[in-house]
Amino acid sequence: MKKLYLSLLCTALISVVLLSWLIDSFASGPTQQDDFTQQRQVLAGMVSYLSEYEAKNQQQGLDALNQHFKLDIGLENNATLALPPSLITQLYSNSGLVLADNQGLYLVRAADSLNGKHLTMRLPKPKAADHDLLLTVLFYTGVSLCMWLPLIPLTRRISVLSNVTQQFADGHLEKRISASRWSYTTQLERRFNAMAEQINALLDENKLMASSLSHDIRTPIACLRFGLDAAIESDDQGAQQRYLQRMEKDLDTMESMLSSYLSYAALQQQTQQLTYSQTSASLYLHDICEQLQAQAKANGQHIEVRCSNTLKINADLHWLARALINILGNALRYARQSVTVCADIDGHFLAITVEDDGPGIPQAERAAILKPFYQSTKHRSAQGYGLGLAICQKVMVWHHGYLVVSESNSLGGAKFTLKLPL
Repeated sequence: MKKLYLSLLCTALISVVLLSWLIDSFASGPTQQDDFTQQRQVLAGMVSYLSEYEAKNQQQGLDALNQHFKLDIGLENNATLALPPSLITQLYSNSGLVLADNQGLYLVRAADSLNGKHLTMRLPKPKAADHDLLLTVLFYTGVSLCMWLPLIPLTRRISVLSNVTQQFADGHLEKRISASRWSYTTQLERRFNAMAEQINALLDENKLMASSLSHDIRTPIACLRFGLDAAIESDDQGAQQRYLQRMEKDLDTMESMLSSYLSYAALQQQTQQLTYSQTSASLYLHDICEQLQAQAKANGQHIEVRCSNTLKINADLHWLARALINILGNALRYARQSVTVCADIDGHFLAITVEDDGPGIPQAERAAILKPFYQSTKHRSAQGYGLGLAICQKVMVWHHGYLVVSESNSLGGAKFTLKLPL
């Protein structure tokens, strides 16, 4: 919007200056100037006429002339005029001197024959120009038109935004607003496009979750149906007990599955308002790995942490721990013996890597495993539902970082790198 404010301000200043200059040039064009020639000639005649009178009779002669010709010419002493020397000379000239007071303009003319006095004659007020009103109207009309010019791109972009919004609401979810260098609403358009991308992502994930849930839940339901039918048809109490125990396991599987799906659905509704705090990276990583050491020892595995004692982590420690535990749990599932956790500075990011000596992840599946509900055909296991790494990816997006899947050069297995901006 700053661009709009600057455009309106510059347009207003330029239009006022330009239109004022044009109208002033037009109004002060070649017009006939009133030089009061007639009044000057009258005073010249009066001076010539009164010069024939004696000084004491000049006022009486002037009164007679005023009465006869219906004039209003006065005779006053020069002492009543406070004039600089340069104007006194003009006062005695043939053209006289035009002065002004609170009543308007008046013409004065002195002569030696008036014996230290001068004649005064009130001048008519100049007529106002007939086109003043027209010029005023034209000025404000011109300013209004100039102010409208920078608003044309704004109205067009608002119309584009309205049309795309309507199309998006009608179900055309692929619609986006194309960028324009002349747009005043660039920030609004970018936010609309970002909102549309988020809505599309949520809809895609919801569709994927619905289809995955409907697919995965069929197996335990079929097992329940089979166990129930078998238990009803069997007369052996021992067999019925075994069927009931199997049905209980199937119910536990369904409960675990629904819990995982509902947790991920709740994660999608997370407001992303993270609570950042700073702590020692070494202590933080050792504490997280300590939670999984019992599981590692039970499987004959070892978790090693490599991190400088001076390194700091600035993040939402709760969500970051959840992401690291998911990745470490995934590493322990496939590692043979060793899992290594490292932290170091990589440019403008804090890089936390988790490596294992397991079979690794094929190149073709490294991007897909970060998507929800994806399970590798090579490592598909009933223990998970393809949500752990998707949660890690979402947590990194909240931190404005990213998660990279690659191959460990030192251990030969998978390598997960979490990059957090410093």
